[in-house]
Amino acid sequence: MTKDPAAQPSEPRAEPLRADELELVQHVVEELEQSRSEDAFDSVRMIRHQLHSLRMYAALLERYPSPLQDQVLYGKRRGLDTLVDQMVAADLATFPFRAPTQALVGRSMNMAQINFLRMVWHLTGSLEDEGVARHLREVAARRLRTAVHTRLVEEVLVDVVTDASVDREVRAQGVRSLANLWGNRLTWRVHEFFPILDATWEARLRVRVVGGSLAGSSELVQLMTEGADEEFVDFFTSGGYGAVELEAFREFLFGTSSEELQRLSRRMADEGLTSIELDSRVNDAARDSGSILFEFFRSRLLHCSSRRVAGLPGPRHTAEGYVIVAWLQRQCAR
Repeated sequence: MTKDPAAQPSEPRAEPLRADELELVQHVVEELEQSRSEDAFDSVRMIRHQLHSLRMYAALLERYPSPLQDQVLYGKRRGLDTLVDQMVAADLATFPFRAPTQALVGRSMNMAQINFLRMVWHLTGSLEDEGVARHLREVAARRLRTAVHTRLVEEVLVDVVTDASVDREVRAQGVRSLANLWGNRLTWRVHEFFPILDATWEARLRVRVVGGSLAGSSELVQLMTEGADEEFVDFFTSGGYGAVELEAFREFLFGTSSEELQRLSRRMADEGLTSIELDSRVNDAARDSGSILFEFFRSRLLHCSSRRVAGLPGPRHTAEGYVIVAWLQRQCAR
């Protein structure tokens, strides 16, 4: 009988993976054990060891106070309101120092989850049954992207909260959203709280960047037909946006910076070109989609952060950031 990958003596009780993620791990372990090779058994041992380590991370997470609960230290009470006051005064440089310990531990645990699921994805490629391997590889890729989505949403919210040009009330609402993520790290998933981003990121991975006249028409149609959230697309196509928001959306569509897009536009004008071919490298079947998505987002985020710090023209937030600002504004209005 196949052992449950959870079967470990003195196992920590905290569970960092949800039922669907544990089911995936169980299936991969069963398939590996059927091959009865030494490499497969080594892989099973590694899965069990890493899962045990993940649970130790989760147990450590629960030892620190939740930012959603009041704490009293030497007669002084701290809670969500004091956390909001502290975090809205932070910038990108000071935010990690001001963040509660549970948030920092949870962030590390999230990266450990991502690396664990990436390992599982790689192991599905070594399964003997090609049909089963293909199915489990697709499932593992989706579970991996779910973990990556959590990391990305956290970065979007931190980016908004640390921008002093955003209304304080909006940033305060962003801190409350972060506190909800931090305080419920073991059960929090993006598709339940920010489906607008979950669906759009999934759709964007299926878009083939064409380039063409750099108007983005082909990419936009693909994004919509692949299942992007209508609210996300409407924000940039309804006419209520500004120039920087449109630039951020073009960065999202093409997977490259505004500066590079401007350079390409000048080249087209100088050379009399009516179209140009682009390769955003988002569609790369040889790599796991979680890593591709993470790099696709982070490269745009770093460009935006650099412009904000240096006072340079161009988008100060990613397209996802501008959409989240609008969402937080609606939350404040309610």
